Formats: sequence, C-alpha cells, structure tokens
Amino acid sequence: MNQQELEDLLELQGQSDQEKQAGEDLRTGRVGISTTDPVSRRLLEGLTIQLDLEPEHLAPDLAAPQELLRFDMVIADEERAARMRAMLREVGQPETGHLPALVAVRSRSGPAEDPKLRQELPYEGVLVLPEQPSLVTAQLGIILYAHRAYVRRYRDAMEELTLNRRIFRSVTSGITVARAEPDLPLVYVNPAFEIITGYSIEESLGHNCRFLQRDHNDQPGLTLIREAIQEGREAKAILRNYRKDGTPFWNELSISPIRNHQGHLTHFVGIQQDVTSRVEFEEALRESEKLATAGRLAASIAHEINNPLEAITNLIYLARRAESFDEVEQHLSIADAELRRVALLTSQSLRFYKQSSAPQAVKPSDLLDSVLDVYARRLQSMRVEVQKRERTCDSIVCFESELRQVISNLIRNAMDAMKGVGGRLMVRTREASDPHLGTRGVSITIADTGIGMSREVQTRIYDAFYSTKGNNGTGLGLWVTREIVARHKGRLRVRSCNVPGRSWTVFELFLPYQGLVP
Repeated sequence: MNQQELEDLLELQGQSDQEKQAGEDLRTGRVGISTTDPVSRRLLEGLTIQLDLEPEHLAPDLAAPQELLRFDMVIADEERAARMRAMLREVGQPETGHLPALVAVRSRSGPAEDPKLRQELPYEGVLVLPEQPSLVTAQLGIILYAHRAYVRRYRDAMEELTLNRRIFRSVTSGITVARAEPDLPLVYVNPAFEIITGYSIEESLGHNCRFLQRDHNDQPGLTLIREAIQEGREAKAILRNYRKDGTPFWNELSISPIRNHQGHLTHFVGIQQDVTSRVEFEEALRESEKLATAGRLAASIAHEINNPLEAITNLIYLARRAESFDEVEQHLSIADAELRRVALLTSQSLRFYKQSSAPQAVKPSDLLDSVLDVYARRLQSMRVEVQKRERTCDSIVCFESELRQVISNLIRNAMDAMKGVGGRLMVRTREASDPHLGTRGVSITIADTGIGMSREVQTRIYDAFYSTKGNNGTGLGLWVTREIVARHKGRLRVRSCNVPGRSWTVFELFLPYQGLVP
C-alpha cells in the first residue's frame, strides 16, 4: 500500500467515524454492570465490549437515579434491577426519551422467577446465567437493537410534536381544539386565537366557543356548524363574532373531527380566520352591482316612458284642434291608455328594488311579468319574440326585490346575446323537486337563441369581474345572482351551445317554496 492509498483510506475512515458519531447521538455507547458474581461480571464485560459498548461497574448502593441515565443499558442482579426500575419510575421519561434498557440477571441455580414482581417491575430482558456466551451475546444484541429503535422512534415523535407545536403557535389563523363532549369545552387555543378575539388562553380554556357569538346565536352559519358537529363531519361557515372589547368581526370557521385509533370521535379542531375585509368588500361589490342594475333599469324605463309621453303630447295637440266631441274623446281615450302604461311602468320600477324587512310569499308569475313588462318595448324593438308558458305554481317565500334582480339579470343577458340579430326568448315556469334534497319548489327556465357560450366561458361566468361584454359589463351580475340563489337555498344551472346557426343558452333556476320561511 503506497502513501496515497494510505491517505485515502484514512480519509474514508475519518468520514466513516464522523457518520458513525452522527448516527450514534441516540445512545451513549456505555453499559452499567452491577452483579455480585465476579465470573458473571467479567463475562458480561467481555460480551458488551464485543457489542461496541463501554462497560462500567456500578456500586451496589447506587443512590442518585440520574446516574443511570448516562447508560444505554444497565445489567444488574434481579434484586438490584428491581430497585433501579423503581428509581427510574420516579425520574420519569426525560425529554430525550433516553431511559436505559434494564436487564435483570438471574442465577440458574436460584429460585424461580416471581410472576408478580415481573408484572409490576418489568425489564427489557432477563439473563439466566451461566449460559453459553454466544447465546448471551445474541440476547443482549437483540435487547440493545430494540431499545435503540424505541429511542429513535420516541425522539422522532417528540421532534414531530415539537414541530407541530411551533406550527400551531406561528400560524396567523386561530386554532382551537375542543373535546367531543356535550358542551365542547376548549382544551387548546393558539396565540393567533388570542390576537384575533382578544381573549387569553386562561379565559378561553374550558369554555364553549359560543362566548364569541354573544346574543347572535341564530345565524344561518351556526346551523351548518351544529349539524356537522352532530354528524361528526367537516364544515365551513362564516359567522359574526365579537372580540373581547365588543368589536364585531366576520369569522370564517372550519371544523374537522379528530378520531382515535378505534375510530371514536375524541375532539374537534377549529380554524378561525378574520375575513371581515373580504366580507365587506363582497358586500360593496353586491351594492355596486345593484346600483349598476338599477342604472340599466332606469335607462330602460326612461326609454319606455318617453315613447308614450310623446304620444300623449301629440294626442293632446290633436284633441285641442278636433272639431267634434267624438274625435276629442277618441284622442283622450288613447292618451289615457298611454298614461296607464306609464303608471304601470312607474309602479313596477318602484317595486323592483323596494327591499322588505322580512321574506314574503310571491307568485312566480308576478315576478316574471313585472320584469318582462319593463323590457317589453325594448324586446320588441330588438325583434325578439317572447314565448311565455306558465304552469300553475304555489307562491314562494323570498325577498321579492332580490329575485327580481336575479330574473332581470338573466333576461338582460339573454337580450345582450341576441343584440343586433333578434331571436326568441322563452320563459317557462313549472313545479319541480330538488333531486338531492327532495324539496318541492318552482323551476324557472329562461332560454334564448343568442350567440351562446363556449365551455370555457361557462366555467367562469360566476367569477367576480369576469365579463364577455367588454366595457358594457361589470362582471358582477351572475356572481351576485348565484349568491342570491344560494341564500334562497336554490340552485342555478346553465347549458349553452355556440355553434354558428344553432346557438342557444338555457338557464334553469330552481327555488324551493319554503326556502326562506321566517
């Protein structure tokens, strides 16, 4: 072997020693031996050296249990091992997870093992000596390997637990853990929960989270949370909560069940997120869309009213110059009919956005007729044929102005799709049932023969600010429409085809009769 090969070997040996040292931080590499028989002691010293352990003799009158924590393994006569086990139990499990493997030595010629003592003070192993050295070495090797594997798993678990604690304490979302008992008392809250709510850990633990709701315990989101807790499943809802100083905020709460190895529900974990800014922003968007819709409606109404007013002006001029009373009466009768139409349009526009404080029972046909009356002249000027088919339906409990806005948005979109080409607008109502919930209600279908929509557009039409109308659209109409429908516990589906020559779009709106029962 030349000098270079020797240096390479020494370098590899040094790397191996470093890796070995890094891998052996789980153990001390030392074994404590406390036996009265000198033959057994020498045998154990020799065998443990073969296992790469450093043997050390322990005095029989060991007083400090912390001295035992220096060893990977302790081998002692059974009587001494029993005392050591009791001492280690008093010490408890250290954070390092490093309690030594305790091995009891029993003489083959001594009394039989006491089962009661073995049950109360178990050991990691028992050696019966004298025995063949190879068997003792194998037994000690198995005990040492199992012990080190346990220590490694324990430390990994402790590191994972420590990491989880750091994560829980560092996240900006509030985290709570409640015991799955009738009153769901809190057993853990993280610092973010204290910051969001203003309540300290001491003020929160042992209490139900309802103290955040104060007197507002009839919120729709609470019903979803209570049902999920009762059924032991996940849920998410936005709740109006209050901080300790009385300041209200919107809390997006997500709950998830925690189950043990047997599958039994033990806890619920809750994630709280302050979404006040988002809720206020979305409310501002809804108000913006409502104002935009009102502006479009006002323009349509102004156009609808202007035509009869011009006709009335001309009819009054003709009546003043009429030569007979019959001719005057004829002109005034026509003018009266035009005034009645103006009065109808004015009445419909006043009802359109007049918000009631509580849900009311409304006929679906009245909702449709009020919207179609507003757009009647414009549909006629656009060469759009309106086909209406209404089947007898019961009244639905709803916020009338909100559903007028929904129907107006759908009809307005259909008109925009047929702008410049004309076509047919089909409006139909019929009684229906929700196939998933089985609730009875009314199905309102609004279909047009306009330009249709591609599949990509259909997947995005409910996104806020998404519009295919350029500067003429806000991109909020269908976004608001879907929220209104969801608030009425309904559903809205769309089908469309944009193939030239046979394009069409169909919106099907289902509204339960008792969607908003007071």
